Amino acid sequence: MTSPAPFFHREQELADLDRLTRHAGPSLILVYGRRRVGKTALLRHWTTRSGVPTFYWTAPRTTPDNLRTELVRELWRWESPDKETETAPRYDNWLDVFRALRRVVGQRKINVVLDEFPWAVESEPSLPSRLQAAWDHLFADSQVRLFISGSHISAMEALLRSDAPLFGRMTGKLYVPPFQFTEIAPFVHRYSLEKRLAVYASVGGVPDYLRRWDDRVDLMTNIREIFLSDLSPFRNEAEILISDVLRRDSPDYEAILSAIARGAHELGDIATATLIAKDRTASVLATLVELRLIEKRLRASIPVARHERARYARYHLADPFLRFYYRMVEPNRSFLAQQNYDPILQHFTEQMRAFTAAAFEELCRSWTLAQGRVGGLGFAPEFVGSDWHGGEMQADVVAVNWREARVLIGEAKWGEKAVEHSVYTGLKERAQKVLTHMENKKEWTVQLALFARRGFTPPVISAAKEDQTRLMTFEKIVSDLEKMERRVIR
Repeated sequence: MTSPAPFFHREQELADLDRLTRHAGPSLILVYGRRRVGKTALLRHWTTRSGVPTFYWTAPRTTPDNLRTELVRELWRWESPDKETETAPRYDNWLDVFRALRRVVGQRKINVVLDEFPWAVESEPSLPSRLQAAWDHLFADSQVRLFISGSHISAMEALLRSDAPLFGRMTGKLYVPPFQFTEIAPFVHRYSLEKRLAVYASVGGVPDYLRRWDDRVDLMTNIREIFLSDLSPFRNEAEILISDVLRRDSPDYEAILSAIARGAHELGDIATATLIAKDRTASVLATLVELRLIEKRLRASIPVARHERARYARYHLADPFLRFYYRMVEPNRSFLAQQNYDPILQHFTEQMRAFTAAAFEELCRSWTLAQGRVGGLGFAPEFVGSDWHGGEMQADVVAVNWREARVLIGEAKWGEKAVEHSVYTGLKERAQKVLTHMENKKEWTVQLALFARRGFTPPVISAAKEDQTRLMTFEKIVSDLEKMERRVIR
């Protein structure tokens, strides 16, 4: 028998589940997140730790009749392991199914997990209404903790809308995010920090991918074995992930994801690159933002109060694995079909530095956001992002408090050598451009920051000391992020 996979982190999510179930009476909790992020592992760990009996059911993709039959059989098997499932009763309506569940629950405290709930709703669209009626009339006086879980993010969030049958019944919702960079260390502890960032740039913080990673061998060997080999279950992971989220034919969606990965970030550029009409492109982008597959970025020099009306947004892939796939794998599918891996791996090797540099920029913004939360910047940022004007990037990191007219402007450098004075001079020039384009003309209190992979030359250190500019090395950034608590008040 294989031992269970180690369970890492998730202290925040475990505490959140404790909080959502601490009151007397029944609880109805939504648990959702992207595919392979560890929702099932989280729920199994929490329910085991709770010491309360747990009935766990994963909805299959099947007909409504079979759906009811499968649920009743699993309930029958769980309640009476010695009985044959063939003797389980058959019900032709959901009310009787929920009556059977209510009978099993009784007055005891019990966990019930309905996993992949969107699959069940896909088979039986009326299921949320049936569950709502049962919740109101059958479970109101129970002590059941009912967890509804799923990977189809938009379908799960639809359950929370004001016109949804279960609106007002939920005790709470829990979105399960991928791990942060500082949390992947247990999976790749043999790697240096720089190699870990390359891993994070490739697969993000998705536990299922990280558990496959073998840190006894190099990056490219892992990429080949996990994502390219015919033997790997992740060979077609991108297509599966997208179809799982969209539940529809997705050629337009995939074309737009691919265009963004190749460097088209503005609406017009994306429409041109994909040959998709601009209004259709805008519609698809809105859906992809809602599904958290892409991130809509606004210039930091635009006041927060104007974000809803802001134009000229840029779109970036939000999921590191999708960035990796569309940047590295998808353009090389012809080689992949021939099982000719060497050209693909060569392409990876050539692109990996720039690819990891983008992840470093995001890490610097994460550090800035975290410092702002704990008072480490001297002001609380209303917004942390980057800034650009036209096609020119002006600052990798910008943190702004509009009310206090305070701003931090920084640049991230993922070079092999220590940052030289010319880069520091360039940062000061870029900062002036950012201030020029700030849409509220104020007297700004400005901090400068340089973030570097390999440190700084003596002239930079001397100038920064005189100007009170922050100098942050990669190791210091990671050390700070590891020390800062992840826990937030929800």
